Amino acid sequence: MQAIKGPICELGEWHCDLQTAKQLLLEKELEIPLIGTFVRNPLDWYRSAWMYWKETERFPRPEDAPQIETDNFECFVRNCMAVEPQGYVSKLYEQFTGHIPGEISVIGKQENLVDDLIRLLKLAGENFDEEKLQTVKSKNVAGSKTDLTLPGYSYYLTQKVIQFEQRTFKRYGYIF
Repeated sequence: MQAIKGPICELGEWHCDLQTAKQLLLEKELEIPLIGTFVRNPLDWYRSAWMYWKETERFPRPEDAPQIETDNFECFVRNCMAVEPQGYVSKLYEQFTGHIPGEISVIGKQENLVDDLIRLLKLAGENFDEEKLQTVKSKNVAGSKTDLTLPGYSYYLTQKVIQFEQRTFKRYGYIF
């Protein structure tokens, strides 16, 4: 197998999962390089996913998957819970981070995006302007395309999500 040389690149199509990335590398007879991915707090993920659907009328799921989209945020979260009783976000993240520690070289957090990206780039041996990267402003922020307000959680639903997504909260260090 030959090693990937050159700049960091994205493999596959939009949001390529770990299994697909490995398969693409094997098909090209390339060594599996340093691989990085990012996660976010499940409470934020649900709000962001719902806002994305409301703003774009697209939800990133296979066409044959059960429809979970609804105009009511709390109903959307409950639909996710009904579709994947082991944790909707937990299962989703495992598609990108693998099930076994070490399958991914770097798992960064959305909450520390710039710092974790810098760590990934340094580990990859990339040349980049760290100061310039530190000054990049956020894009694709919820509610930026419409006048929608980021939804809130009831106390009860917050507790249910924390319990429901316990695997993600524990594995990626989201402590309450």
